Amino acid sequence: MTEGPRLTPSQRAEIEAWENSPLSLEDFEARVRAPWSDREREDFDDLVRWFRTRYPTAGERLRAIRHRMLQLRQRTERVDR
Repeated sequence: MTEGPRLTPSQRAEIEAWENSPLSLEDFEARVRAPWSDREREDFDDLVRWFRTRYPTAGERLRAIRHRMLQLRQRTERVDR
């Protein structure tokens, strides 16, 4: 996998604000239906390759996903309190 760009704190804040802003239904639909760039396809393929190497069997993959979902659920519950 290639390393992402290095961001300044102000750039990171700007991106986080943009990522956390709500999308209209039209904007959401446009993003979902937009074709992937070559870079996006390569990144996706790299992630799938890594995941399948790290978790070679279906059982290991399911365990990893269940574990991650539990972590995310616990983190969400802490934030909601």
